[in-house]
Amino acid sequence: MGREMIKLVLFDFDGVIADSNSSHVDVTRRVLKMIGSGRDISDQEIYEHFGKEYRVVLRELLGSECSEEKLAVASSLQQELLHSDSFFRGIVLFPGVRDFLSILRGKGVWLAVATGNDRCFIDKAVDVLGLDGFFDLILSSDDVSRSKPAPDMVLKAVDFFAVSLDEVLFVGDSRNDVLAAKSAGVKSVVVLTGILDREEALRLDPDFIIDDVSGIEGII
Repeated sequence: MGREMIKLVLFDFDGVIADSNSSHVDVTRRVLKMIGSGRDISDQEIYEHFGKEYRVVLRELLGSECSEEKLAVASSLQQELLHSDSFFRGIVLFPGVRDFLSILRGKGVWLAVATGNDRCFIDKAVDVLGLDGFFDLILSSDDVSRSKPAPDMVLKAVDFFAVSLDEVLFVGDSRNDVLAAKSAGVKSVVVLTGILDREEALRLDPDFIIDDVSGIEGII
């Protein structure tokens, strides 16, 4: 694959750029406990929904317990916990991420984020983690009508940069990231710093599997 073929690298955020997945699981569990959910939910079940808009995650995890009233309370609690200073104190960048993003920018590659988090969260995360100026575009769940696994975010980024589908890599750590990439028709990359191990990643049949984001350099 020639280097000139990839013009845009699109990143999921949690588990790819930031080591934050366990913090999101903790918030989800705390919210379900606070609203009195009786469901015994495994980490794996929560992981299956990663990449989706948070309200959708809560609705699907609540299942038959869900009502509009309970969902509204759960969403409000989730927002309070997720946007708290204590949450952001618990997340960090993966080692070398900032330097590697600088390398990609130096190569003239466009960099973007496509996250299931809301705009308020991702803007604060970028600021707290010192990533201002690294990304040419940041897309959140507030920017599309359908979040991952729908292809909307990916296609919106493709349109924004006016690139062709074969010039794009979408780097994620979850099933929904891979599904979004495949639905959009761009190359999918699974990074193993998130929720998938190599065996699980292989079953999703992405175009590439890498240990961490620095592996992108070997692709482009």
